[in-house]
Amino acid sequence: MSSPGLQGLRPWMIQRVSAVYIGFYIVYLVVLFAIDSPLNANDWAHWVATPYNSIAIALFLIAVLWHAWIGVRDIVLDYVPNVVARLLVLTLTGGVIIGSGLWGMKALFMLTTQ
Repeated sequence: MSSPGLQGLRPWMIQRVSAVYIGFYIVYLVVLFAIDSPLNANDWAHWVATPYNSIAIALFLIAVLWHAWIGVRDIVLDYVPNVVARLLVLTLTGGVIIGSGLWGMKALFMLTTQ
């Protein structure tokens, strides 16, 4: 009784690919800021507003949220036996993740359109 897409290779692969992107992006940020760190709010806004950086940040946000969703979903499916409680936890988690993603994209959009 398994639903397609809820378990198996696809979520495992998505989580691994997102982890690789997250890792590479964090290394990129550490190296970049060690070499040339933005010093004030205007420097930060200019850095974020460049197209390559804003796209990389958006992809990072999507990767982190997708990675978190798969991880939390797997834990809930494995350790919450009550179907109603499982549905409630997954719904609340999904709402928080969607809300966080919308908030992050709004902040990124506002910075790139200044």
